[in-house]
Amino acid sequence: MWQILNMEYLIYIVIALFFVLLCYNFFVMHKSGKDDRQNTEVLVDTNKMATVSYRVIVPLKIQACERLLLFLERIQFPVLVKRVYMQGISRNDFQFSLLQNVQDEFEHNLAQRLYIKEDTWHIIELAKEEVLQNVNAVFADNQDAEVSAIAATLMSFKNPIAENAIINIKTEFDALFIN
Repeated sequence: MWQILNMEYLIYIVIALFFVLLCYNFFVMHKSGKDDRQNTEVLVDTNKMATVSYRVIVPLKIQACERLLLFLERIQFPVLVKRVYMQGISRNDFQFSLLQNVQDEFEHNLAQRLYIKEDTWHIIELAKEEVLQNVNAVFADNQDAEVSAIAATLMSFKNPIAENAIINIKTEFDALFIN
């Protein structure tokens, strides 16, 4: 009799264990499916944000390349001298205007640094410094020269660092469309 009773209990225990395992398995599967859905939603949201970021950032990078290219063109000596030189300007005013013009142009474009590579920015800074140093050197080396002679001397100068910076910007610009 005890054996039959123990057997009944054993059957109930096995059925209860089976039911508990079935419920546990269902709970784990349900939770796993929910996690998978959440992971999929996060992945979809991340992809949407990346697409939106790409759509927002690329135009800003294009604009930065355009503005920095324009800056480099504007500090080329022939362009700079034509923009600043006026008949009858004094030596000091001419020198100050050249230096101030380059510095103002540079400061106007400082925020563009966010959108270009650090090495490109460094070359742009070097290009600016090259122009400032050359202007100061020409004025120092030609103490007795007329302003028009100084202007002519400056117009004959080349900006090799600025040319390298222009190449870097163009390369960076082209890379925007490869990815």
